[in-house]
Amino acid sequence: MELMERVREIGAGAPGVPDAGIDAARVALLREIARQERVDAAPRRRRTVRWVGASALGGGLAAAALVVGVVMVPATAPTASAAQIVLEKAAVAGIRAADTPVPAGSYTRVDTAFTWATTYDEQMPAGAKFNNAGRQDADAVLLIQDDSAVYVPADPDGEWVRERHPYRVVESAGPLSSEAAGAWEREMAPATSGLAGITRYPGGIVEGGRDGDAVTYHLDGREAFADMPSDPDGVVTWFEERYGAEGETDGIAHFFVETLGDLMSFNLAPANARAGMLRAFASLPGVEVVSTDGELTTLSYEQGFDAGAARVEFVLDTSRGYILQSTHWGMGEYDDPVLFDGMPEWQSRTVSTVSVVGSAP
Repeated sequence: MELMERVREIGAGAPGVPDAGIDAARVALLREIARQERVDAAPRRRRTVRWVGASALGGGLAAAALVVGVVMVPATAPTASAAQIVLEKAAVAGIRAADTPVPAGSYTRVDTAFTWATTYDEQMPAGAKFNNAGRQDADAVLLIQDDSAVYVPADPDGEWVRERHPYRVVESAGPLSSEAAGAWEREMAPATSGLAGITRYPGGIVEGGRDGDAVTYHLDGREAFADMPSDPDGVVTWFEERYGAEGETDGIAHFFVETLGDLMSFNLAPANARAGMLRAFASLPGVEVVSTDGELTTLSYEQGFDAGAARVEFVLDTSRGYILQSTHWGMGEYDDPVLFDGMPEWQSRTVSTVSVVGSAP
């Protein structure tokens, strides 16, 4: 970052500053940039983000002053991890991208392919043959995929479109793989066939409910996120109040990470909500950077439960603030090795793409 290099030059004659101090300054700078962008944003965009330590200064000079101030603090300043820097960059980029209008008549298309592994046990009765065997004891393992796409119009008050395809078996392995695939098509596929097709939502509003109770909400989940703060502690508390896991040490992290892994919902969520969740993710102990490839960074997180450890990896687009892939490894018996060649060890994987297109179905 050019500004950071200038700061290094300004302080060339000062006592040396460790890389940890530079990292902490980088995070502070990114947050100040994001705060200033929010101040300058058009009035039509309502932001409820609350920034910790936000300065009243504005513009590039203010950002530089903030960085110099942070760099000159003692070496005992809080250390920003590689994961925190990456996630903060993505949070800022997501807010910036949201302020770039989509061309009139075009759509933001969010594609999602969710694939999960299911075991098959021939000894079980019809309707109970799937997911009732540990991987070591299964007669077969199938990978099932659910594909869908949501088209968001440039004018959010216009018609949103969701296109969904039937669930399908994309891979099978094991001595009874053919039987397993046939049983899935007979027993499981009919129950999901009604989900396929094209659905239109004026203004992105979904109307549904059951037993006479009407439910109305937006596809991007804006109602759910309306009161969610963006500071990391506030986000975690927000999730804990709604999805707190009883009897689990730090159980909130499980529910929070599952929410991040639902890429259709996450990538459709308002930019300020996505930024808040990314910052909260960075605050969890144990989040690590696995690899970086240009603007794509893979991060991992593992948490222990009584039944065993659960692990997740996210591929993050740091230039736009989207998560493009999430891979989950299960716990307990679901963490047993797969004995069949060609089967992955993970339990589920979601792949998402976000693009701008000229038309919708």
